[in-house]
Amino acid sequence: SLRWKIELEPWASKSRSLEDEAFRFIKYITTPQLSCRNPADSLPAQGSWAMCLDNRFSLARSINSKHCRVYSLGLGGEDKQMERVLAKAGCEVHCFDPSIREAHLQDSHMWLHRLSIDWRDPNPAVMTQRQHSSTKKLSAVLNHYGHRQ
Repeated sequence: SLRWKIELEPWASKSRSLEDEAFRFIKYITTPQLSCRNPADSLPAQGSWAMCLDNRFSLARSINSKHCRVYSLGLGGEDKQMERVLAKAGCEVHCFDPSIREAHLQDSHMWLHRLSIDWRDPNPAVMTQRQHSSTKKLSAVLNHYGHRQ
């Protein structure tokens, strides 16, 4: 007997193109699904994510209670609009990107770190070949900056 039935959506176009399906998916995940009384940015930049700071969400409560820390992982070239909005709202924002020229304080709440985050410790054999490795395990980064809470 049949345990469950999955209802499939009709094709996004008459041509049954995977490109049209991908476009429909991207449109779906980039279209806000909830109403928001307190958007983080009234006019988000093209390609930026919309953020809602309504108190029903934990992000807004964390910002209001001054307990907001954000880790942003990047690989260069990304717009940091979301990170800037969160820093301006009072979050402590740490952007990890191995492609930046040098680590520095961007503004009073946003730090740029020339580092990539990995889920495992670096291989010691590889580490000896690359003395200036810029990869660390997330737990090592948390310990280094004292971000355990």
